Amino acid sequence: MKQRIGLIAGNGKFPFLVLDAARAQGFDVVVAAIKEETSPEIESRGAAAVHWLSLGELSKLIEAFKQEGVQRAIM
Repeated sequence: MKQRIGLIAGNGKFPFLVLDAARAQGFDVVVAAIKEETSPEIESRGAAAVHWLSLGELSKLIEAFKQEGVQRAIM
């Protein structure tokens, strides 16, 4: 199994650049997409999983990453 990394994705192109670069380096990427910010296109970019969360749902973010086996995250 590949190492999993978490990506807390906001708006703009940066989350897509990070996702693509991490996948190119062999990581499985679990995305925590912010409902009010992240483009829905993130779901079609090859992430291992995408979890949609609202701002302020830190406990849900932590739980989702734990369930997915994420040890490190990028924001």
